[in-house]
Amino acid sequence: MSLTNERLRNKLVPGNAAATEQSDALVEAIAGEIGQHEQIKYRLPGKGGLVREHDAGTDKIEKPEGGETLALVTSEKLLFVLVSPEQKGAQTISYTNVKSVDATDGLLRSKLVVDVWHDGEYRFKVADSDDLGAAVHYLREASNCWQRVVSAVEDANELTQQMGAEIEEGSLDRAREAREEATAKLDRARQYLDRAEIDPPQGLLDRIETAAVENDRTEIRNRLTRAETLMAEARHQTDAREYTGAYERYWYARDHLETARVIAREAGIPQPQAIESKLETIENRLRHLKVRPQALGQQAVERAQGTDKTEVEVEAWKEAFEHYQDALTAGWGTEIEFAGESWQVRMKIEHIVTKLIDSRTQLATEYEQAGDTLAMVQPSEAIEQYETAIEQFEAAHQLASEFRAGDRAEIGEQLDDLQQKRLDLR
Repeated sequence: MSLTNERLRNKLVPGNAAATEQSDALVEAIAGEIGQHEQIKYRLPGKGGLVREHDAGTDKIEKPEGGETLALVTSEKLLFVLVSPEQKGAQTISYTNVKSVDATDGLLRSKLVVDVWHDGEYRFKVADSDDLGAAVHYLREASNCWQRVVSAVEDANELTQQMGAEIEEGSLDRAREAREEATAKLDRARQYLDRAEIDPPQGLLDRIETAAVENDRTEIRNRLTRAETLMAEARHQTDAREYTGAYERYWYARDHLETARVIAREAGIPQPQAIESKLETIENRLRHLKVRPQALGQQAVERAQGTDKTEVEVEAWKEAFEHYQDALTAGWGTEIEFAGESWQVRMKIEHIVTKLIDSRTQLATEYEQAGDTLAMVQPSEAIEQYETAIEQFEAAHQLASEFRAGDRAEIGEQLDDLQQKRLDLR
């Protein structure tokens, strides 16, 4: 005899019933129907078969020849069992589907009547009515309890899914509201159990606990997903030199991860390894972010100093100027402090601006000289060279005006002379 069958035999002796040996046919009929923590509350022997009335007519399941019928009232459901040495079967009715329960109890016959939503009415004649009244009371309380608790848990599960979606969308206020509503639903489910006139069924306690754990796991999982999204966006913004936006996204991502870690610890849920790994990644990227503008600026300075091509030099000094400008202005309105004292960065920018003005005027002069060479033989191409030179003079003049660097007046005169040359060729 297996342990499972032995335990089933024990379960078939509910409450104060006399301990009697249960037939193998009965044990086999309910094998797989009774859960590990499910309790059999009442056992009602039948006097006949089972009758079901529904919209399409009446179904009758006769009592097997030489067998027995009985109704088993458990902590989770109602079963009508029909067994014999040759025949066995069980009709299961979930408490969440019970519409009403009634009984007739007379001298000659007693009957259990159960109306099931969308399935019809089940009628079962009871051979011994001693426990019928108590069983009916339990069935009513259990069905009411199961339907209220399951409904509350299902609502909580829907709100949990909503919370997860709101987190991934970045709508944290709505996510918090959904979580609070889900928690309130689960609290209400627990209150239903506390007020019930029956012992809280383990199946319902498990459902509530499972929903509560899933609520925590969902928030952990979706905060981790949201953090990954923010980290990817921050990486793209870093590459685009949008440093303040990158920092803010890393900060929000870190907040999501730290919140997920707290939830996991408080709920006793194993913490995903990805949380610590991503927190470490964020710290590394923030350290890199703080020095990146100056590091890129210095690389551009070295490139400008290492080339003998004026055009390349102009682009390198321009990049250096932009990167050091980023170092000076990035992070405004946030707590992040980029590397370098502001006065040092400003001095560096002034030096770079001077170099950029010089290189632009040098490049403009080279284009102007090329134009002079072509002026007599290919006027149209000479004009193109002059126009490129004018662009460089104008950019240099603009920088000289903004930063009071270089010789603004001299650059202005060179620009006027060149514009006249272009005019003369037209």
